[in-house]
Amino acid sequence: MPFLGKDWRGSGDEWVRTKEGSWEKLKIWRVKVFENLNSQYIARLLRLALVEWNGYYDDLQNVHRPSIRYQRAISREQMTLTTISEAFVHLDMATAGRDLKRFNYVCKLLRLLLCEKLAFLSGHAQKHMFAILEEMVNDVLRSQNNVGEMRKLVYCAVRALHEHRCDHIGCSALWNEHLKAANRMADKLRRFRVKERKSDGCMTFNNLPPECKQQIMLKIPDHSDLLRLGQTDTHNNAITDDTLLWKQLVLFHFTSRQILTFLNKNEQESDIDWKYIYKRCYLRFGKKEVYSDVLAICRHCNHIFWQATVVFCNVDWNPKSSQTILEFQLPSEWEPISQYPPSVQL
Repeated sequence: MPFLGKDWRGSGDEWVRTKEGSWEKLKIWRVKVFENLNSQYIARLLRLALVEWNGYYDDLQNVHRPSIRYQRAISREQMTLTTISEAFVHLDMATAGRDLKRFNYVCKLLRLLLCEKLAFLSGHAQKHMFAILEEMVNDVLRSQNNVGEMRKLVYCAVRALHEHRCDHIGCSALWNEHLKAANRMADKLRRFRVKERKSDGCMTFNNLPPECKQQIMLKIPDHSDLLRLGQTDTHNNAITDDTLLWKQLVLFHFTSRQILTFLNKNEQESDIDWKYIYKRCYLRFGKKEVYSDVLAICRHCNHIFWQATVVFCNVDWNPKSSQTILEFQLPSEWEPISQYPPSVQL
C-alpha cells in the first residue's frame, strides 16, 4: 500500500521490501534495478526499440547520463529535499567508483563523508556508502590498481567508526555491521599481494628507450609515484632525478608567486635544485587537485551531473559559463603525515 506523506498535493512515496530485508523507496529501487542490468542486454533493448533512429542511440553512454536535480529549499509545492541516498543512486556512484577516471574523485568524496559526516548520516545513507566502498575494494583487488588509495580510504572508515561509536545516528547493531564490514575490507587489503606478470613476450616498461620513459614520467603529476618508480631500477632512478622532470612538476602544481618564495633570484637557472624547490613548496602549499572527471551543477536547471557527460537542460547554455564544479576540502588532521601524506588525487 502506498505511504502518503505530509504533502497532500502528491501521492506520497511507495516503499518495497528488498532482498536484504530492508525497505526502500520504489523510485530508487527501479533506478538500482536498471543500474544492475547487463549493459549488453540494455544495448540490445535500445537497438530494438530505436531501430528507426538510424543508430542515434547506439552508444549507451549517450542514453544513460547519471544526474539528479538538486532541490535547494522547501517550498509549498515541494516538501522534500534531495537526500544523499538518492544522489548515490542517481549519480551511479557504485559504477563511478569502478571507473578509473572517476575513482580518485569518488575516493575523496567518500573520505569527506567518512571524516566529517558519518555520525550524522541516516542508516540508509550509511548502507549505500559502505556498499559502494565494498564494491570499490573488490574491484581494486581484481584490477590491482589504486590499492594504496583504497587502503587510506578504508583506514579513514575504520577510524571514523571507532571515534563515533557512541554518538551516531541509528542503532548500534547497524553500526557494528559497518565496523565488521570495514575490518573485513581492511583485512582483504592487508593480505593482498601484487601478482607478478608472467613472461608473455610482450614489451614492458623497462624495454622502452629512456626518451620514451621520460615522456611517460612527464605525464605523472604525483611525486610519490615518481619516487616509487625510481626505486625499481637504477636506470629509472637516473631518469626520475632529472632536473627537467622536477621543474615541470613545480610549474604544474604551483604558481609563480609560490615558487618565488623559495627561489633565489640571483641564482642561475642551471644551478637551481628543482627537486628541493618542489619539496619546500609541497610542504608549504600542498599540490594542485587534478581529476579526470568531476561532479558539476547546472546553474539553470540545478542538475548535478558528471562533467564528462552532458546534462539534459532546456536552456541553450555554454558549459564553461553555466556550470559550477563541486569542490570540497578535507580536514588536515585526518591525514597523518608519517603514514599518509596530505596528497591530492590525480
